[in-house]
Amino acid sequence: MVSSETNRHLSRYALIRRRLLLFLQSHALMYSFMWSESSRKSLLNEVFSALLGYDHTLWHAFLPEKPVIGPSFKLRYAQGYREGDEYRPGVCGHSCGRIFKKGEVFYRCKTCSIDSNSALCVKCFRATNHKGHETSFTISAGSGGCCDCGNSSAWIREMPCKIHNSLQNISETKSGTQEIDEKLALSIKATIECVLDFILDVFHCSPENLKKMPTYESIIEDEHSSRLSEDKYGEIDDSCNLYSLMLWNDEKHSFKQFYEQITIAFDAPNDSFGQRLSNIINDTGRACVVTDSNIKELLRIGHKLAQINLTVTIRSMRDTFREECCGVLVEWLADIAGSEVCGDKSYIRTIICQELIKPWKCGLQSSIHSSKSPSFAKSEIVAIDNSDAFLSETHDRSVQMMLQSASENFEESELDNHSFRTATTHWTPSYLKKGKHEVLYKTRFDYFFLYDLKLWKSLRYKLQELYLGYFINVPGFKEVMGTRIAILYRRLAELFLLLDREPEHSVIFFSMQIFTVFGIARVLISDFDFLTTVNATLYTFFTYKVLSAPNFVDDQAIIRVDSTAFHSRRYIHIFHHIQFMLGIDCVAEAVREDPRFLKQYADFFSLFQGMSPYTRAISQHVEWESDSWMYVLNVSLQVAKLCRHVGNVFAYLDPERLKVAIDYLFGAIIQPRNRPADSWSNTESSTTGTWEDRNGMIHLVEYDIGFQPISFHHPLHWLLTYLLSFHMKKPGFERAWRESDLLRVVDHPLRVCAWLAQMRSKLWIRNGTTLRDQAHHYRNLSFHEYTFDLDLTLLQLVLVYGNPNVVLPIYSERYQLCDQFKGNYFIAHKHYDIPQLSSMLEEFMLLIISLVSHTAILDDRNMSDNIKHEIAHLLCFQPLSYSEIIKRVCEHFLDQREFEETLHEITNFRPAEGINDTGTFALKDEYFNLIDPFNVHYSRNQREEAELILRRKYSRIHDKQLDDVVYEAYHPIITSTKTLHVLQSDVFLKTLWHSVNYCYLYPSDQGKCEGLLLATLHACLIAFTAEMNDEPRFALKFCETKYPVVGGLDQYCNSSYVSLFTVLYQIKDHTEFAFARKKLNYLFSILKNRIPSCYEKLYRETLTVSSSKVAQSLSEAEESEQRQAKIRLAKERQQRIMEQFRLQQNRFLENNTDFELSDSEMDDADTSSITSTLSTRLFLEPPVESCLLCQEELRDKRPYGTLAFIQRSSVLRYLPSVDFTNLREIYDLPVNLDRTLPSRPFGIAAHNKHDLDDVDNYQSYTSHNSYSEFEGIEDLDSKDILRGFPSDSLDRGLYANSCGHLMHIDCFKNLMTSVTLTTRSNPYRNHPHNLSMKEFLCPLCKGLCNTILPILWRPKEELNSSEVRTNDCGLTAWLFPNPYINESMPSTQLYSINDINAQGTSSSNPIFPDLFQNAFKDSLKEVYTLNNGNKSTENLTSQSDNYLNITDSSPVNSIPSERKSLEDRFIISEDIFELYRRLNEVVDLNSSLYSSDYLPLNGKITNVLKLFSYTLTQVELSARGNVKAAGSTLPGVWFYNISKKQQVFLRVLSETVKTYTLLCAHDFERSIDSSMQEYELISYCQQKRLFGKVFHSLELPFTNVISDDRIEPLLEKDPFREFAEASVSGLVICENSFHTLTQLYYLSDIVKNLRVLLRSKVALMQLMHSQSVQVLDSKMLEGFQLLVSRVWQWSGLADHSNNPEIFNNHDLSDLRMLSLLYHLVEKFELVFLRKSALLWYCRYGISFESPSVSDGISACEQQRLQRQLQLDNIGTLANRLLNTNDSRKWSIVEFWIKSFAFSSSLCESPRLYSPSIPELVSLPFEHDKLFELLLGKKCSKCLTEPLEPAICLFCGQFLCFQSYCCAFNGIGECNLHIQQCAGDVGIFFITKRCAVLYLNPPLGSFAVAPFLDTYGEPDLGLRRGRSQYLSQKRYDETVRNTWLNGFIPSFIARKLDGVNDTGGWETL
Repeated sequence: MVSSETNRHLSRYALIRRRLLLFLQSHALMYSFMWSESSRKSLLNEVFSALLGYDHTLWHAFLPEKPVIGPSFKLRYAQGYREGDEYRPGVCGHSCGRIFKKGEVFYRCKTCSIDSNSALCVKCFRATNHKGHETSFTISAGSGGCCDCGNSSAWIREMPCKIHNSLQNISETKSGTQEIDEKLALSIKATIECVLDFILDVFHCSPENLKKMPTYESIIEDEHSSRLSEDKYGEIDDSCNLYSLMLWNDEKHSFKQFYEQITIAFDAPNDSFGQRLSNIINDTGRACVVTDSNIKELLRIGHKLAQINLTVTIRSMRDTFREECCGVLVEWLADIAGSEVCGDKSYIRTIICQELIKPWKCGLQSSIHSSKSPSFAKSEIVAIDNSDAFLSETHDRSVQMMLQSASENFEESELDNHSFRTATTHWTPSYLKKGKHEVLYKTRFDYFFLYDLKLWKSLRYKLQELYLGYFINVPGFKEVMGTRIAILYRRLAELFLLLDREPEHSVIFFSMQIFTVFGIARVLISDFDFLTTVNATLYTFFTYKVLSAPNFVDDQAIIRVDSTAFHSRRYIHIFHHIQFMLGIDCVAEAVREDPRFLKQYADFFSLFQGMSPYTRAISQHVEWESDSWMYVLNVSLQVAKLCRHVGNVFAYLDPERLKVAIDYLFGAIIQPRNRPADSWSNTESSTTGTWEDRNGMIHLVEYDIGFQPISFHHPLHWLLTYLLSFHMKKPGFERAWRESDLLRVVDHPLRVCAWLAQMRSKLWIRNGTTLRDQAHHYRNLSFHEYTFDLDLTLLQLVLVYGNPNVVLPIYSERYQLCDQFKGNYFIAHKHYDIPQLSSMLEEFMLLIISLVSHTAILDDRNMSDNIKHEIAHLLCFQPLSYSEIIKRVCEHFLDQREFEETLHEITNFRPAEGINDTGTFALKDEYFNLIDPFNVHYSRNQREEAELILRRKYSRIHDKQLDDVVYEAYHPIITSTKTLHVLQSDVFLKTLWHSVNYCYLYPSDQGKCEGLLLATLHACLIAFTAEMNDEPRFALKFCETKYPVVGGLDQYCNSSYVSLFTVLYQIKDHTEFAFARKKLNYLFSILKNRIPSCYEKLYRETLTVSSSKVAQSLSEAEESEQRQAKIRLAKERQQRIMEQFRLQQNRFLENNTDFELSDSEMDDADTSSITSTLSTRLFLEPPVESCLLCQEELRDKRPYGTLAFIQRSSVLRYLPSVDFTNLREIYDLPVNLDRTLPSRPFGIAAHNKHDLDDVDNYQSYTSHNSYSEFEGIEDLDSKDILRGFPSDSLDRGLYANSCGHLMHIDCFKNLMTSVTLTTRSNPYRNHPHNLSMKEFLCPLCKGLCNTILPILWRPKEELNSSEVRTNDCGLTAWLFPNPYINESMPSTQLYSINDINAQGTSSSNPIFPDLFQNAFKDSLKEVYTLNNGNKSTENLTSQSDNYLNITDSSPVNSIPSERKSLEDRFIISEDIFELYRRLNEVVDLNSSLYSSDYLPLNGKITNVLKLFSYTLTQVELSARGNVKAAGSTLPGVWFYNISKKQQVFLRVLSETVKTYTLLCAHDFERSIDSSMQEYELISYCQQKRLFGKVFHSLELPFTNVISDDRIEPLLEKDPFREFAEASVSGLVICENSFHTLTQLYYLSDIVKNLRVLLRSKVALMQLMHSQSVQVLDSKMLEGFQLLVSRVWQWSGLADHSNNPEIFNNHDLSDLRMLSLLYHLVEKFELVFLRKSALLWYCRYGISFESPSVSDGISACEQQRLQRQLQLDNIGTLANRLLNTNDSRKWSIVEFWIKSFAFSSSLCESPRLYSPSIPELVSLPFEHDKLFELLLGKKCSKCLTEPLEPAICLFCGQFLCFQSYCCAFNGIGECNLHIQQCAGDVGIFFITKRCAVLYLNPPLGSFAVAPFLDTYGEPDLGLRRGRSQYLSQKRYDETVRNTWLNGFIPSFIARKLDGVNDTGGWETL
């Protein structure tokens, strides 16, 4: 009797159910079927209320107070859960269980794991000790999986994790938890039950086959059948006349295809709507495209979308709304499953599991009236080839009908076992035989698995997260899950193989997490016959019958290799499942014990027996070659691997039962099952048998390989080979099979071997390349271990097991060599011509050698020896990298734990040294003894090469001539006692006899049978060696057995019977066989030692029977004389050639008297690709190369130039801020920037790298014997270790470089025409160049170019730096018009401030066109000028006047005093103007982004000048600390370390820019779009900035109106860049005064640096206290102190000395502070000196002598440069200013400083270029740390965790790579980021691909990242899964130098030019 309390509980339970179910039914109608955030919120409120039994006072069981439930409310988060709690000590527990998301990295340790399914997340892997283990990592494809940390069943040893083994972690026991209220427990149970039922009810009617387009009738029917039942939900379900069109995600179509098709379907004006929908579809898996009541309109749109096979469904809005509800409910279940109830974490998940394993009754209205559904046994398996079958409505509802009556009694769903009465009994499920029908009852859990295909991507992933994250840890539920999956496996596999549109999200992958558990696997096999289910699934998939019973297979079924089953690669996963199961001990034992499984596999393998046969094409070539062989080969490879796994299971079977298994396979092969008649065209004939002739000889059934079909694929034979080999290894095995049966079994493998021999003999050449490729895979690649090796093994076993005298003739018969082995050598053959016949005989001899010598299986050689043998034959020819080794070595060797150890034992590893090489393994000398040149997998060339290697080795060891070495005399020959009886058999000797005779009698006009004879001799040596420790039976037979003399041999023999000894002895002395003489001598020496008496007898007999016609070979003395004669002839020929070269050289010099080159210059010309060879005396010497296009010599008769590329650049870096960090980096700069740094990287990047590499993620607290996260990745994030250089401190400009190749100007024009036409004719290609930017590729090196710089100038003599004039009286007198100034006064003496405004004394003011006539005309070659008058240089010079009005020592060139008419001036060629106009256009195109200049007029000349100064500055920057010739004798000046072509190009660029400005200054009618007025303005500002006044020639009406406030102060600009620009423009007339100009700009740079540093007191004080500053002598600092104080005073800082952040007088008197300032300024000035030296070299043609040895060792770079430039150091310069009595010396300094102070309102604070060494973002030494660092890190833009993260190597920002989430207008985030970062190019590190991405928008390319594994190999794409380690050398020399030198655009162009790409570079 039920109590009243129980009734109340039942009533409460029913009320909760009724209320919740009613809400779930009416919820859609409440919101008019429109899903929104409000409907989500109300749903969550309702289910949480139901969870509490609608009693909100029970919230205390979950939270302290009632929460506000919103659309995004999560109970877990409200209870304190945070992302990453699985790693947080004190929270995480003792196991991890993290679910691997798509794109997440997880690790495997082969050393620690039980099987390959055990995995660790990145943090747990790094928190456990795997040092020295064999580890690998994999990037998850999104197919499930979880971390096994804490799961003891996954590991073979204890593996303490520093995260999850902490004593601080919370135990998962229920200690300390409160008792759960009974009402609450009841409401929780009722709510979960209702939610689960509602989800199943909704998805029960959802379409499963989404590939089929719905119809109007099916949509209406679906709306009716989807209504919920009144009985279950309480009310009649309302109808819905609104319908929605859903678009589903798949893995076939791209993002672009989705949104473009959506745009087409809706006729949208743009792609924004389509892109928004595509983003939703990509993230969630589906999206509602449109809603409408008009079904026909929805169908119209749906058909448009389905035109490209997009997946479309149309359902009622009511059903769509409910599906969205189900998605929220699944998330809600996952939320509460991870939540606590009264402190108990596992309570709710346990309740969910309990409800899942209960039956489910369908709650649909249609199910009440439907008939009872069949059970699982009635479900269909649909043929993959019958597309109509699985797209039909009948099949679309097969699962629905099958699973409707879950809770019915067994009597109501009685099984129909009639189908099993006709089925093969070994396929019948064992649980049906035992009557265990209860397993067929269906639970809720079953339906969740079966409905997996109906769900969208995000929901499928959420369910897998529930299974793996929560349910799998519930005690006992893992076993239940395994059981249910095993029962459903066949159906799940069918859905996965046939219908799944997103296979990587299939639930079938989740099954492998459970099946490999030992206890579960044992239950599945013993109780549920799971292996039979999997086998039947695979069998049925490859056949095409529609079957009804579970595991029922048709033994009459056949396969079709052209079916889609072969084209799909999903079957590989099912093969892997079987292989994993067979690797479990209990499963292997069950397979051994139960004979049913062998029969099942025999049936399955027989499907593929003889499939895809070939027939020889004899008369004509095969015209069309199908690619189906690749699909067949892939299937065959999986079948062959399965053969190995199945065969290995029987290795431990006892001999008796193993014999029974072998007998069964014998029967399956000899008596194959009957197949339908239509299958014979698809398979090789399986007919085989033997017959006896009249002589009692056994023969195989008649079969001709040349005419009949033949196949590679014989899996039954492969399986039999494994079993036979195991049987022969058993002790005391018996020969239990008849010889005839053995021969019948071996027939098919023998056919394949003969077939391969025929292909190598070129008989099958008409069948095309596909057959050759397939044979190559079958025989030589790693595939051979599963196929060809097994064929040979079976032939070997039969040969050893049977009678060799019977078996060997059978083998020769299949090779179709019967006549030859009967003595009819050259009789006409029906297939072979003479060369082919020789090749076939050689192939047969090589087969015999392999069978008798390669006996690893017969001798049961241990695994280590087999691995050594395999590796030795791979490394015989050359050292190989690790990846090449594992690619070629047999796969089963790689699975052995001793492989790595063995590899290191027999090899020497050479690590990677260069930037492009890899680490390699070289075979140790002592292991060359393992090499057998007659290895079966060697080709003929490889065999000869291996023999040559061995001969060289023994020649070196024994000090013999190479030709005299027979390697067999020293090299061990591998033999075996198991094959000795074969070698001693009569047929083997007879085979040798006929082979030797064939070679002896081979027609001389057909060549030689060298290969056959050498192979035959090697076979003889094998036989001699094999019986070395036994009786010499073969040796005696060799000598004594006589054979009848065949036709042709009688001319050499006087007897009718001779022995093999006699014939070989004749061959030894024969002239035609001299190549075998040494080997024959060795062979006879063996015979002489073994059987001396018999040898002597045969020797005498041989002399007697030998005919006089035997051609005798030369004696050894004669052979030696012939060799010496050949050497003499070779030397004479060499002398004649050298004499001919000498005569040609003399003739060339006579014809070219002006051509003089030293030897060293010729060497430079050979080794450099530069335009000309730099002479030590000539500046811009004429080139020696020819034109790149026409290949004619470059003479002055035709204009020519060098190709160049002008590009945007942002390499130059300002000092971000004058703070402590940056000042410390500057202070730590090395004193020599022209030397290689001892450690890399430098500065801030080095500190970041140190933090990243040296931090220990987990610190041990020994006092508590526990671990906690002390300083891990979170701390690393706070340190911002991936921080790069700030983008707002980059200086953007134009940079020029060149490939150095020369071309005529007219050839260049032709090239441009051709490039334009070619590009426009192929508009669909992604061209590597941009015509709109005037880009093209260099025809030779494919470097990117956009202009040509003409070489116009006459060569002039270089000037040595020691010859530079330092006392410039002319310029000094003009600057200081004072009588006291003399030449002895230092040039640094300057003028008074009053002189700045003084007017010149001269009234003459010549104009600029006349000013430059002489200098310009004299510099150009005559070919470029056309003089109209007879105005020579001398005439112009005679009329010159001094424009400075200085009578002597003028520093500038003289000019004419009168203005010349245009007729009197020389005329410049129009071609030159055209080229400079192109330069102008290219500069304008590239400088359009960088037009912000302070000058009000930013003209074209300004851009060209900035190009020049920027290029020089970047060249210097890129060379800091970068010396290629490390360790060698370095030159005195740094730029001699850069390439020769770059040195010359900088000189060409200098002259080009100077000529450009002079052309602009000319008042020509033909201009280059630049005005003379602009030039005058630039010159005026440059002179005014530096001198405070201008030359009289610039005192023009135009310049006089320019106010001083419009002139940018000198200290606002970079002094060097100002110097470089002025040297080719405003100060070009001061050609001889460059030393004085250098001094002025040098001083200005010191002043500017001091002014900026003096504003940073706080940083300087901090640096002074943190560093041990070297205090300088006070006397040395006297002048410097005065300079500092005056800069401080004139800068206005003295007025703010009361400010604590501003220096005062006391601070500036501190010697430590002055010394610090001095050292810092020195660092800045070192860079200025380096750039000035480069300017002297390229602009003024100054060469620098190399320093003495002592200077090079002791002097720092600054001292060396000051000595070369003849400049004072800072201290000396300041002291000279201090010691002078002239007060005007400080005037110009005051002018510079105060000019800046006056204009400070218009200018920002001056910025300094950073003198430091530029670095990219520091990367950690261990690539794995990046995985850990990026784990859970989200993109700052889309706030999601990127699937493919990218790191900008400029700034360190974290970005989404190739993802549409952050794209804008089709531009990805990386390209968008460039606009905010570098602005011109981008470099990104793609972490999960281990690749570097170079971008030059809109183009880009990938490159190998500078990471190497432990074997010195890069891994682009991380396909090998080995840990990578940073190679700083590669990072610097590839990535960093590519960026610094501006090579990124050319790198991208070269990569794209090599591929004819039409899909965009992103697809490469």
